[in-house]
Amino acid sequence: MKNKIKTHIGLGRFFALPACVCAVLLGIALGGNWSWLSAMVILGVVFQMAYAHSFNTLLDYSWTGLDKGTEKERSKGKLYTKGQQPIAAGIMSPREVLINGLVYLAISAVFIGIVAWKVSPVIWAIWGVTTLCTFWYSWGKLHWNCELALGTGFGPLAVMLGMASQPDPEFLVAFLAGIPFLIIWGYGAETIDQWTDAEPNWPRGLRNLGALLWKTNASISMFVVWSVWATFLSQLFLIVGGILAPLTALSLISFIPFSFCLLYLERDPKKGILWGLGAIYFYMLMLVVGEIL
Repeated sequence: MKNKIKTHIGLGRFFALPACVCAVLLGIALGGNWSWLSAMVILGVVFQMAYAHSFNTLLDYSWTGLDKGTEKERSKGKLYTKGQQPIAAGIMSPREVLINGLVYLAISAVFIGIVAWKVSPVIWAIWGVTTLCTFWYSWGKLHWNCELALGTGFGPLAVMLGMASQPDPEFLVAFLAGIPFLIIWGYGAETIDQWTDAEPNWPRGLRNLGALLWKTNASISMFVVWSVWATFLSQLFLIVGGILAPLTALSLISFIPFSFCLLYLERDPKKGILWGLGAIYFYMLMLVVGEIL
């Protein structure tokens, strides 16, 4: 029973919680109005993220089939999180994972409902689109656009959800402000993630940038360099355009941990990936701190 409970919690893959919270905080900071509703929208988005991860486990087994087969045949387990492939491992049934995801989503809906009641029901539209990104992401793994799906959820939409807690929300500002997060999560982190899964899943139809890099034997480190610079460049444009505060440039300090990520990524993928995740968290945190200050 204890292991089953741990698996249920692990399905939420809360390793991504810092990124999720930072994106929502950015939306709140852009609006400038902090209240108890800020906590409500943060909790709503955190549990929505848990739903998305749980459903991804279900969809990768029951829909795309990428997690089916023996341990050598299916997607590789990630070193930075638990709660992966419990269906293929025989720990849980698809029905149990489905219920798990729906419970997470229901909890999210409670918190979002409070914000909708106190501020505006418009938040339901953004929440609904974000919820559907889970299915777009799974479909996108086979159709060259999972990076965009994941980045949109962790970037513009999450920032817009934070903005939706504000009395006078500026959703276009929030959407634009989330673009750097879209790039670094969608085309940086997700490309590395799919690159590690490419060998067993390319024959099964995996088609995305990470898989293409593996197939063509291209340098994953060079691709990450370009994604990091694209992130920084987009942020500078947003600062010049008056969307982000000048102090958000503090986040450029993250080039130091990103450098360690690039140093290790191909020689020691485990160490490189951990440095990369740390760099992304640090980047997002410093950007939010700069916006608040």
